Amino acid sequence: MSLLIYSLSLCIIFLLGLILFAPIDVVFNVRGNLNGVNSIVDVKWSFLSMHFPQKKGPEKEPGTKERLLGKVGMTGRGDENESKTKADREESSGPRESFDDIYTKGRMVYGILYQILRLVKGILSSIHIRELSCDLAYGLPDPADTGMLCGYLHTLASIVHGGCRKFHYSVTPQFFDEHLDVRMSGDIRFRIASFIPPLVRFIFSRKVLGTGWWFVKNRRSSRSGVSV
Repeated sequence: MSLLIYSLSLCIIFLLGLILFAPIDVVFNVRGNLNGVNSIVDVKWSFLSMHFPQKKGPEKEPGTKERLLGKVGMTGRGDENESKTKADREESSGPRESFDDIYTKGRMVYGILYQILRLVKGILSSIHIRELSCDLAYGLPDPADTGMLCGYLHTLASIVHGGCRKFHYSVTPQFFDEHLDVRMSGDIRFRIASFIPPLVRFIFSRKVLGTGWWFVKNRRSSRSGVSV
């Protein structure tokens, strides 16, 4: 009996070590535009290999008959059903948050911004980017937002370039119309165990624990106020 328990313990330890320390290789290829996204992802983990092709496009719009039935209804009571549905949505959604509540929550999250950035940096440093290529052409409704996003993307690209063996990117903003054309491919490797230290530091940080407790307490108080 003791030998069986010892053997099972060794198997569990071996499987945990394999899960945590075995390298995971991810090769992806993404093509996207305003009409949809096509992606192919190959994942290799020890002796396992998985392939994830995906094609996502815009949903098919209903025909003329379906639109008329949706507006009028089969028995001519479309307005009544719509009003009931709207009332049910408003009742189930509960009271809306005020601007002060949203501002207070934003300040609480901003208080742990340093911990969040340190977590992101730790996770990115745990991912080995062996090859990455990205070509992006985009245009937002507001030209000012397009220019601001361009600056952020170039800053992000400079950060990624420092930890990447082979890196190519191009960003082309379109200021006169809405546009999206992205082509991205890459090869990355990581281990699950390498994510544990930055996650532990983040979760057990004093500020993060205090902020998490504040959100839990605020959620409980809001629920009790609604029930009363």
